[in-house]
Formats: sequence, structure tokens, C-alpha cells
Amino acid sequence: MKYQIKNIAYLVFGVAIGFFMVSCDTDIESVKLNEPDIAKQNSELYNTYLSNLRTYKASAHKAVFGWFDNSVKTPASQGQNIVAVPDSLDYLVITNPENLNAREYTEIGTILDTKGTRTLYEINYNTISAEYDAEKQAFEEDAANEGKTFKPGFNTYLVEKVQQQLTYCDQYDYAGVVMTFYAKTKLYMTEQEKATQRALENDFLGIAKDWKERHAGKMLVLAGKPQNVDDKTILDAASYIIIPCTDATDEGGVTYNFIKAAVDGVPTNKFVPLVMLYSTDPTDAKTGYWGDDYAALGAARFCAAVHSDYKIAGLALGNINSDYYHANFVYPVVRQAISIVNPTVQK
Repeated sequence: MKYQIKNIAYLVFGVAIGFFMVSCDTDIESVKLNEPDIAKQNSELYNTYLSNLRTYKASAHKAVFGWFDNSVKTPASQGQNIVAVPDSLDYLVITNPENLNAREYTEIGTILDTKGTRTLYEINYNTISAEYDAEKQAFEEDAANEGKTFKPGFNTYLVEKVQQQLTYCDQYDYAGVVMTFYAKTKLYMTEQEKATQRALENDFLGIAKDWKERHAGKMLVLAGKPQNVDDKTILDAASYIIIPCTDATDEGGVTYNFIKAAVDGVPTNKFVPLVMLYSTDPTDAKTGYWGDDYAALGAARFCAAVHSDYKIAGLALGNINSDYYHANFVYPVVRQAISIVNPTVQK
């Protein structure tokens, strides 16, 4: 979609103003200051910027996802507020989707209505499996349960957890859900092992497929290893297929993961790489980096390039909260990654 130069100018100016507004936030509450507010000083210009922003997000472009930790219910910093995430982010994936308070619910509605940013949440098979193992271990280590069998079985537990978590979508009016399942290759499995894996796939992905059929207005995003999924018809129901590349240390690692995923039956025009932002832990010099470069920027350049074997549909960034506290600016790496993936349209 081609934009008029005038509209682009508004968009760029608005983004610049947004940067300025956020940079003024020192997260220190002392005296009341009259800080510049473009929404009040020039509401017409700001409303035009927001209108162009929503139009842009409704147009054909590479979508950008950001995982956001919303575990802090009473923010002490703007970095813990949903409304402070970069305007150009298409999808915000929050990590604690249940028990939203009034502030969170309002902020989710605000970024949707004003900026067109839709909020999703993740249901992760590995997380559910780890929770089951922890509950089972605690049960077995309790002397009062000696001789007893832990119930329910994992498959039943999995189905109940997935069904419960899917209810959050309607309860809090999310735009959709990210279903993460790392299907295993069955090449070297015994027949019994294959049957077990297929049952787990059916329990997790089968529920997702059925849910999507009953929720046509909601978005289904799948994440994991699509090449190992037996019933690949579920992939057709997904708007995007996220390929986790957190193990990659350079562009070659992302390429390898994509080539592995691009098999018959997998729609290769929906691929989105997932990489992590850097950690706020000063001792962690590996997470979120490709050597001296940020993984987010390296992956963004990969997304912006042309690939013959698959089409990149977007970019997914984990742990974006950490980027708010960058020494130079708020969310600078996320913002730069977005601009690389979707450079300004030239007339």
C-alpha cells in the first residue's frame, strides 16, 4: 500500500514526538511539572498521527510481536505500563493473562482503540508440563501421600489447563492467543512413543484447532516446530507461525531453523522468527546478543531481506520490558528493529 508523503511525514513526526514524550519520563515523582504533551498542545496533529498509525497497521506489512511481562500489578515505573510500549508494535503478548486488574484492562483497550495495537497471550505446552511435574513431585514427597497415586494423568491435566487458559480470551477480550508446542521428530521413536506424542499433539493442537473454528473473530498464532506436527491442517488455521530462534547466535542459526521448518504441508508464507531482547542482569552478556550485535536487530535485518524458500511475515521479540531501561533511550532496540523490518514506504 502506498502512502502519500504527507501521511508519512505525519507518521515520522508523530513517532518522533512519541519518543520525546516518553524520554521526559524520569520515573521520579516529586513536584508536578508541565511537561510537553503533543496530545494537548496539538490534538489535531496527534489525532492525525494516530489515524495514520492505525491505517498503517491495517495495511500489508511485516507484523512485529513483543512479549511483555505484566506481573507487576502496581507499576513503579513507566516500563511496567502496557500503554508505554512502542506505538508501532502490532501485537503485544502479555505473560500473565489471568486476573487482569482494572488498570491493565483499561490500558489494553487504550492501545487498541488509539494505536491499533492488539493484545495476545501465550499458552505454552512446556510451561504446563513443568507445572504438572512440580505438582506431582510435591505430592510424592509429602509423607501423607505414601502409597497413593498422583491424579490426574498428564493428558487429562493438559486438556484441563489448556481449556481453562483459553477462556481468558473471551473473559478479558484478548485479540487472540499464541499456542506454543515444540512437536518432536518421530523418526527414531518406537511405535508406542509415536502414539504417545501423537496423543499429546492432538490434545494440545487439536483443542487449538477446535477453539479457532468456534472463534472465527479471534487470532490463532502457532509457535514451535511445525515440521514435526503430524496433522498439519492446524497450520492453515494460524495467522502466523512463530519459529523460536533463541538458540541462534547469528543469522545462519535463524536460516537453519527456517530451512528445517520449511517442509511439505507447512505454509512457508507465515514464518516469524522469535529472538530475545537483552537481560537487565549485568552478568548476563549472552541473552539477546549475536556477538556484539543485538539479536533483535540481526533478526530484523534477516526479516527485511528477500528469501526464496519462505516468506517472512514478521518478527517476534521476547522480554521487551528490559529495553525500556536502556541507558540511551526507552525501547531503542525495539523501535530500531521495527524500523528495519518495515522501513518508511517510498512513493
